[in-house]
Amino acid sequence: MTRLLTEADGSPVAVENPDALSPVLLVCEHASRRLPEKMGSLGLSPEALVSHIAWDPGALAVSQLLVKNLDAALIYQRFSRLIYDCNRPPEAEAAMPPVSEIFEIPGNSAISPAERQARTEALYVPFSNTLSGFIAA
Repeated sequence: MTRLLTEADGSPVAVENPDALSPVLLVCEHASRRLPEKMGSLGLSPEALVSHIAWDPGALAVSQLLVKNLDAALIYQRFSRLIYDCNRPPEAEAAMPPVSEIFEIPGNSAISPAERQARTEALYVPFSNTLSGFIAA
C-alpha cells in the first residue's frame, strides 16, 4: 500500500497551545479545505473545493481566537473532510462521502477497501490517537 501523505503534506493533525492552563480542549475536525498532494482535486471544481462541502469556513479562526481567550488547547484536522471526516468512524460511509450537499465527489465514488484503509490510517488514526493521548495525559 502506498503512503497517502507525502513529506510535503506534513502531519494530518495539529496541536496548538498544548501547555494551556485551562482545562478546556477545543477540537476542530473541519478546519481545512486542503487536500493531500496525491489526491489531486478529487475531481471537484475549484469552486466546490472552497465551499462548505470541503470545510467549515472560519471554524479554525474562531477556534484559534478561543485558544487565546480561554488559554485552551486546540487539536485540529489539517486536511479536508472530503478526504476523511475525522468526526466519523472508519465504518461510516460519511467518513469518505461519495456525495456532499449537492456535489458528487468523483474521487470518493468507488473507493476500494484498500484505499479506505489507507485514508483511515493516514488521517483518522493519527487524529484519534492524538486526541485520545491528549485527553489521557
